[in-house]
Amino acid sequence: MVLQITSDRQPRQIELIRNTPLLAGLRAENLMRLAQSSRFVTVHKGDYLFLQHDPADALYILCAGEMAVILTSIDGREMLIDELKLGDCFGEVALLASGTRTAGAQAREDCEVLEIAAGAFLSVLDTEPQLARRMLTVATQRLFKSQKRESALAFLDAPARLARVLLEMDEADRRGPDKGFIILSQDELARRTGLSRQTVTSVISRWRKQQWILTGRGRIMLLQRDELRHVQDHSLL
Repeated sequence: MVLQITSDRQPRQIELIRNTPLLAGLRAENLMRLAQSSRFVTVHKGDYLFLQHDPADALYILCAGEMAVILTSIDGREMLIDELKLGDCFGEVALLASGTRTAGAQAREDCEVLEIAAGAFLSVLDTEPQLARRMLTVATQRLFKSQKRESALAFLDAPARLARVLLEMDEADRRGPDKGFIILSQDELARRTGLSRQTVTSVISRWRKQQWILTGRGRIMLLQRDELRHVQDHSLL
């Protein structure tokens, strides 16, 4: 359940908008217009801020927490296509395109977002040429990222998809506080790869028996990275 919070904390709203790269440098009157058309919204862990195919009636700035952008297929499978961090602006491209959400946004922990009404944003967009140029850049970058992700997965079988995601996350997580471990449930791994939970469980179980990986509750350690790289590079459909 989404808890909506209304307040008159406009100084904070102005500061958040001003410090968001997409919205930086707006004229004072446009900055105020966006602030006056915004409100803070709290989304609890596991809840959705919006669902795929919902009307696109606002853009958002993530003020606290982390969110996942989830694409749901016709058969109900979910795929994680992006992760949103503190300060990220999201939901704006749909205001210009289809008018509906092409994916859902789910809270990975308790989150707070600043919601800016679509009407105010589009009105400001008409008077701020640099904002229009940034929007074009954002839309192009997201299209490129989406195409890159889809092409990377389109010709990979299930083991190769899993190997690719695990190797990418291992490289990132080795620089974090849980060095050596990937903090990831099998449900989350299924989302990241677009595979069914059963397929993920089967492949992970096989790799564990082969001693390529170690697993625990919500944790995976890669033991044989070269073997996984071979799977990633050679298990083409």
